[in-house]
Amino acid sequence: MRDSGQMMMMVHRGMLAAGIDVDAVYERLGYHAQQLELRNLRTPHAQQLLFWNCLEGVTGDPDIGLHLCRHLPHYRGEILEYLVLSSRTFGDGLARASKYVRLLSDAIEIRLETGADTACLKIRTSALGDAPQARHTEICVVYQMMRFAASVTEHRATAQRLSLHYPRHAPQAEYDTLFQCPVTFGTPDAEIHFNPAILGWRSPHWDPDLLKLNEELANRRMAGLERQDLVHRIRALFAQRLELERCELDDIAAELGMPARRLRFELSRAGTTFSQLLNEFRFALSKRLLGTTGERIENIAYLTGFSEPSTFYRAFKRWSGKTPVQYREDQQAEADK
Repeated sequence: MRDSGQMMMMVHRGMLAAGIDVDAVYERLGYHAQQLELRNLRTPHAQQLLFWNCLEGVTGDPDIGLHLCRHLPHYRGEILEYLVLSSRTFGDGLARASKYVRLLSDAIEIRLETGADTACLKIRTSALGDAPQARHTEICVVYQMMRFAASVTEHRATAQRLSLHYPRHAPQAEYDTLFQCPVTFGTPDAEIHFNPAILGWRSPHWDPDLLKLNEELANRRMAGLERQDLVHRIRALFAQRLELERCELDDIAAELGMPARRLRFELSRAGTTFSQLLNEFRFALSKRLLGTTGERIENIAYLTGFSEPSTFYRAFKRWSGKTPVQYREDQQAEADK
């Protein structure tokens, strides 16, 4: 599961606004968000636990998620926001946008449940299990969803009550003050309860033609994510098969349960080829083995899927401009500085 770079950028801006020492946070993490190309970046969702641990450590605040919320910039949902605004009613827009929430994160599920006297937006963010730090993610996501709902309805959608999945950690008054409604805990999903009448609110931006264009754009972006998923699955199969089994396109296609022709087509739509992915994987693996282990180069050749060391030597020189020996020596010299 992966999160979009948009989530990282919102938190980055929130930390700056809150006066947090972001350099200290990123030093612990080993990367700096502002220096990354965030628009199309998707990071492993499991890294959130590391991030919140680092943020708690730098700030000394075990309730940093609760306190960071008010500093976050308003969530501008781009295509999700456009889908809601161009829909006929707020309820239609929420139901439609919930189908595409994966554009924000694979680990967030949203569904709208309605009844005669209730409108409940259920939000699941518990892909990280019951790790204590996951409560920070839930609080921030729910808070941003409440602000989003208010924004797209011209501040008409306000929560009547709220329930969170994770147990209460800070004093009750802090939750009630932040969310401006009664807050309870321990439900399977986070639940935001609205007056059901708000679902019928007519968007002043409703436009059937624009809605159609927005849905087409959302579908194209979802298709792009599915192609990214395919590339990740192929790389995972490389890691499993490279040393001991064949790594031909037909074999990988069979493992994925699709015709080889379809696999070629999907990879071309993703802007790559099977050979390019395999060479990139072999190059990355060989660099890691040469730079961080004392493994004999002949063994590295076999570990990276080459039948002969001489073939590996030629391929590595073509990829890097150096022989494997030169690359290893350069890495060792750099480490000794």
